Amino acid sequence: MGMPKVKPDNVIRHEMVLGRSERELLDTLTTAYTVNRVVTPITGLLSSTPGLLLVAGLALAYLERYLPPDWPHRDDSQLADWFETENIVLGSLGFGLGGLVGSIFGLPGAVVGAAGGGLYGSIIQEGAEEAQAAGVPKLLSYSAFGQIVASARLLKNTIDELQNQ
Repeated sequence: MGMPKVKPDNVIRHEMVLGRSERELLDTLTTAYTVNRVVTPITGLLSSTPGLLLVAGLALAYLERYLPPDWPHRDDSQLADWFETENIVLGSLGFGLGGLVGSIFGLPGAVVGAAGGGLYGSIIQEGAEEAQAAGVPKLLSYSAFGQIVASARLLKNTIDELQNQ
């Protein structure tokens, strides 16, 4: 056996203090490391055909909740007729909001506000439909349903292309 270890008679404490720039650099390094740990698996998933099919299929399944069952076989005018309820929804929303705001001025204000709001809601939707008819891509129009249809068609075409490879 060796000699017993001597107990220390004093303790010296060393402390390192980082300045603001060093703390910011360490924070940036930590953030970059964390982002890399999250993004790398997602990138690996999306760079493979099965992974891309999975993600596109899930997105398409989500979007199809808002579409008629036979939407891939309908043309744009048939889909526009199906989405005509959007005019009613936006008009009703405008009617309700206009009525609430107009009620500040009593019954006449509520009537005028409701009529104006309903008209404004319908005009917004009709404007989006006209923009689409004039060639504005559906993803850039102001119609939520146009965005759903365009996104669903894009995903369906992507899935069809990937399955044919």
